[in-house]
Amino acid sequence: MRIKMVFSNWQIYRAVILGLWLGFSCFLYGQEISSEAGVKWSVIHIIDAGETPTGLLQNVSAIDLDREGNLYIVDSGRNRLLKYTASHTFVKEIGGFGRGAEQFNNPRDVDAHLTLNIFVADFSNNRIVRFDSHLNYLNDFNPIYNNPFYFEMPLSVAVNNQYDLFILEDLNKRIVKIDRFNQPLTAFGTSSENLGQLLGPYQISLSARNLLYVSDPLSGSIQIFDFLGNYISQVSHPDFVEPKGIFLTAQGQLLVADPKGQKVYFFSDHHSLEDILDLRILPLAPLDIALWNPGGTRYPLLYVATSRACVILITR
Repeated sequence: MRIKMVFSNWQIYRAVILGLWLGFSCFLYGQEISSEAGVKWSVIHIIDAGETPTGLLQNVSAIDLDREGNLYIVDSGRNRLLKYTASHTFVKEIGGFGRGAEQFNNPRDVDAHLTLNIFVADFSNNRIVRFDSHLNYLNDFNPIYNNPFYFEMPLSVAVNNQYDLFILEDLNKRIVKIDRFNQPLTAFGTSSENLGQLLGPYQISLSARNLLYVSDPLSGSIQIFDFLGNYISQVSHPDFVEPKGIFLTAQGQLLVADPKGQKVYFFSDHHSLEDILDLRILPLAPLDIALWNPGGTRYPLLYVATSRACVILITR
């Protein structure tokens, strides 16, 4: 008896894509590149979520690290949030399409630096969702206010030590600040302001000095405000093409991911350029980045998020 096997076009497509990705992953392992300052980085690990219940990453929008080095990945393509340990072991995933306690609709960003609380910008559900460190749902922050504090389609979220929330929203291209009691405090960054206008913002991050950094790919810059919403300055570079992901170290160093330029920029705490890592040779298009330097060791880890993986590099 002859058995006839029939595969759909979609099954064939998925098999081809998976095969290409596995081949590319094997190519990346151990690859070494040098930055413009001569720092050598080597690929030591690749997280693609293949071991998770839902499967491979589909469309990564953001990553973040908590103070213990745990990694959080927002996969907007599968409407989920993933957690990995500092040793890159999978811990948990939550999500699925919907508006339930542990569901998302196109999540865009995660802030995990406070460790005990994890905040997710749930874009199409128009809310910020708070979880504990085990990814158990705690509560929502919803747009219940009138203008100028109304927010819709949150792109990114940042939280300070007092648990004030800074919400970057897409509707009016502005930042809304609310306190831990869900009361609005201020709104800023709108087009009516002379300085610090946000044209097409993407992500926000808070420094240890409570300065708020906002990546604005449309203007090709990083805008800086104080925690009251006053414009301070901006960071730019002639080679910026589309600066999107940003990360601030405990020492105030600013990292900028430029996916179209395929580069990561390193700026000092005084915003002077220190180094550029060109990822075109790998090739990788960095959507977001994070830097982990446990205990001030000499060998920090650089996390580079692309649309389908988080590639981890180490410097020697």
